[in-house]
Amino acid sequence: MRLLALISALVVSTCAFADTIDLGQASQYNAFIKENYRVTSSDVEGKVAVGGNLYVNGGYDIGTHVLDHGMSSGPSLVVGGDINKTGSGNFNVYQSQSQIVAGDVVLGGELTGGPNGTGQVTQNSTTLPVNFDSAFSHLESLSANLAARTAHNAVTDHGWALEFTVNPDVVPTDGVYVFNVTQDMFASTWLINTDGMADNSTFIFNVSNTESTSVNFTQSRVFLTNNNNRFDYSNPIDGYFRGKNDYDKPPVQLLYNFADANRLHLNSDLYGTVLAPNADIIANSSVIWGQVIGKSWQGNMQINYNPFDPVDGGTTKVPEAPTVFLFVMAIVIIAMRKFKLQSFKVNKQEQFAI
Repeated sequence: MRLLALISALVVSTCAFADTIDLGQASQYNAFIKENYRVTSSDVEGKVAVGGNLYVNGGYDIGTHVLDHGMSSGPSLVVGGDINKTGSGNFNVYQSQSQIVAGDVVLGGELTGGPNGTGQVTQNSTTLPVNFDSAFSHLESLSANLAARTAHNAVTDHGWALEFTVNPDVVPTDGVYVFNVTQDMFASTWLINTDGMADNSTFIFNVSNTESTSVNFTQSRVFLTNNNNRFDYSNPIDGYFRGKNDYDKPPVQLLYNFADANRLHLNSDLYGTVLAPNADIIANSSVIWGQVIGKSWQGNMQINYNPFDPVDGGTTKVPEAPTVFLFVMAIVIIAMRKFKLQSFKVNKQEQFAI
């Protein structure tokens, strides 16, 4: 029995060690917020899920491009608490603004003052399509695991720009490259040197503030370069986010991980997905092309849909644990041999007694 318990524990630890870059329930939403969501203007192209209350003081649109981007079915807006609409301007929930298709709303509380234009509204729902507790338990664990990954790659601070280069001798089988960036390194230009990089790569930027758990994040533009011209500005990554088809998949996936932040200020346009499950996010009037995950949200940043799509079109392993698996198998083999030896001794003793 003790051996069985040991093997079970090792198997569990193996499963815990092997993780994936999988946003779970949040993957279906443009904005995924654990607690309250406060805005006065702007819009969100995709679906929104809010675990607390939604406060709109002004004009605001949600789900303007849900159908256009082929997002999953279901309500465009999920709110765990109440919806409170005040101020001038309309609050609309769509599946598509261009096709003028209204979106459904499901909330655990009640409506006050709006929305003005919407599809079916279900109030006081006891069966929300999102379990915020389990979703954020997963997201917090994912964020911590990504922050703990070893960064084999280099970040060069030029003062006016940050240059990111990969280690060609360390090619990750999962295509995930990890970079650690601190607030004192922030610059208006980020240069990603693609030489030596695996195809369909995912870039994880673990962003932190060494002096505080509050991060003021300012990151203007990201450019893809190579060793022929390390400071080339002809291939900005925002060109892929602003394509003619409104949503174009960039050649690399960008995820900004704020594992240690409890407050996050977004101060500029941003290209990629924000993972900040423990942070109260305060956003200025700019634009993000990606997904937003946070503890709470306040501000008028326009949230455009460009989903985090890891390599292989699904989940990315972080990290593999073959060593642990082999260790478990070795324990099993040793146990089997020990059992056979004990059985042999018992048989011999019984024969001698006879």
